[in-house]
Amino acid sequence: MPTDFPTDLDSLIPTPAGGDVPYYRLKAGDCFNVSAGKPGQASKKACGTPHDAEVVELALLKGSYTTNTQLKKAAADLCRRPLERKARSQPSATVRGTLVQYPNTSGYRTGIADVACSLAGDSGAGKRKLTGPLS
Repeated sequence: MPTDFPTDLDSLIPTPAGGDVPYYRLKAGDCFNVSAGKPGQASKKACGTPHDAEVVELALLKGSYTTNTQLKKAAADLCRRPLERKARSQPSATVRGTLVQYPNTSGYRTGIADVACSLAGDSGAGKRKLTGPLS
C-alpha cells in the first residue's frame, strides 16, 4: 500500500443525513431504530427516547464463509450468549426480541467482519419500542 494511504478508512465515509449510520459503526450501549427500507443502516437515538433496539455487544467474525447462510449462523452463534445473559437481567416484558446485524458475503470479502448483537423491544421495525436504556 502507498505510505499516504489512510489507515482509518471510517474517516473517509461521510455520515449520512438524518443520523443514519452503517450498523458496524454502532458501539455497545448505542440505541437505534432500524429501517426495512435501508438494510444495514441504523438511526441512532437517545436511549431515553423510544427506540427499536440497543447494542449489547460487538463481535468479529473470523473464518472463511462463502454463503450468507454461513455468515448468518456464525453471527447468531457469536451473539447467543451475550444476548441471553443481558436479556436475563432486564425487567419482565422489557425485551421481546433480538437483532443480529452482520455483513453479507460481498461485505465480508471486502473486510467487514463486524457483528452487532442487540436486544429489541420487539422483533422488527415499527413494533413495540424500548423506552429507556437496558439495565
